[in-house]
Amino acid sequence: MVSETSPFHILQYVCLLWRIWKSRNEVTFEFTQPHVCSLASQFYSQVLEFSSLLSPLPLRRSLPPITPATSWVPPPEGFLKINIDAAVSASGCSFGLVIRGSDGHVLLAIGLQHQGIVNPYLAELLALRDAISFVASRSLTHVIVECDSEVVVNQVHQGVSEDSIGGLVLRECLQILSSLSFV
Repeated sequence: MVSETSPFHILQYVCLLWRIWKSRNEVTFEFTQPHVCSLASQFYSQVLEFSSLLSPLPLRRSLPPITPATSWVPPPEGFLKINIDAAVSASGCSFGLVIRGSDGHVLLAIGLQHQGIVNPYLAELLALRDAISFVASRSLTHVIVECDSEVVVNQVHQGVSEDSIGGLVLRECLQILSSLSFV
C-alpha cells in the first residue's frame, strides 16, 4: 500500500472523513436518507473550497476600489458607484446591486437569489462576486464598489482567502479583480 502524505491528499482524507461523519449524524439525528450523488458533490465542493488554501494568492499591486458603505455619497464625476447588499432567510439568500452615476440617478438595479445559502458572510461574498463579474463583463474602469460587510472589504484588501466558508468565492473575487484595470 502506498502512503500519500502530500497536503492535497491529506486534505482529501480529512474532507472524506468529515463528509462520512456528517452524513452519519444526519441519518442518526435528522432521520435523512443519504444520496450518493449528493455526498460526492458535497465532498468535491469541500475539497475544491479548502484546496484554495493550499496555494498562495498572487500579491496585488494596487487595491481594488471596494469600500465599506456608511452613508451614500455620490462618486466623482465620470465614475459609477455600485452598492451591494445581501440578506439571508431560512431558504437562501437574496442580494442586489444598484448602479448610480455621479448625479445620483439609478442607472441599473438587479436582484438575485441563491437557494440554500444561509450564511450572511457567504451571501455578501456572492453579491460582491456578481457585482465585480458585472463590471468585468462590461469592461468598466471608472467604478467604485461599496459593500456593507467590513469583513469582506478587509479580506479583499488584504488579498487573503483563508476562511473555510467562503474561501473559494473570495479567491474567485480576487482573481476577477486581478484581471481588471481600474482608473
